[in-house]
Amino acid sequence: MKRALIWLAAAVVLTGCKIQEAEYFDPTADGYRMLQSANRHLTEAAAAASRVMLFNLYYSASDEERKTLHDRYFYTSRIVDSGNGEWRIIDRDGELVILTGGQPLATDGAVWRYFYLSPTYAETTIACRTNGDETAYDLRLPDGGGELTFTAVFPGRTQEDGATRYWCELSLTGSGACPAEKDLYGFDELRYRITGTLKYISTAPQRFELGQLELTGRIDGDELEATAQYLPDNRITIASGPYENDYYWH
Repeated sequence: MKRALIWLAAAVVLTGCKIQEAEYFDPTADGYRMLQSANRHLTEAAAAASRVMLFNLYYSASDEERKTLHDRYFYTSRIVDSGNGEWRIIDRDGELVILTGGQPLATDGAVWRYFYLSPTYAETTIACRTNGDETAYDLRLPDGGGELTFTAVFPGRTQEDGATRYWCELSLTGSGACPAEKDLYGFDELRYRITGTLKYISTAPQRFELGQLELTGRIDGDELEATAQYLPDNRITIASGPYENDYYWH
């Protein structure tokens, strides 16, 4: 009887250990980690592109309109014309250099280059394509970071206090790879493909409002695949194999 009680106690302890481990098992955790790195890379690219698109409004405007546009979009920035088509947007935390080639970006065939000033700066290229009333922009990120296409709109919405709030909204498609410096978890390789158009709003710069990504990665010899879907309630659904979980941005 005593031996039976000892075996029963041991079985309870072992079973308890297994249950505790199961409580912390998350089969979509690697997919979420891939999404975090890809999201960081893509939102930084979208934030810079939206700033360039807003600057194009300023660049293309008359002197009278520029003051209004500066106060609307760049009220904490200093805009400097450095000559020869080079402009600088100077903020407290950084300096964005834009090489315009001397023509507005919304001209068919126009190509702008831009980069944030730093010891290791890398240029991004943005090119305009127009087809009738439709205008799209091709974005080539440095170091194989991605080849994206987007459209841009500039909504305004009246607030409760009567003021109008303005922003830039991008819709992005394309694919690419997350550079090592943007990778948060040390993946040997991390690639993304936009399978549902990403909707980016400049007033929410750290995430996308809608869209879907297919993610593939490799870490410690393991090959990983996942799908990430952005939903409008600050939620992301990660699917990996037969598993699916929801995560929330904080």
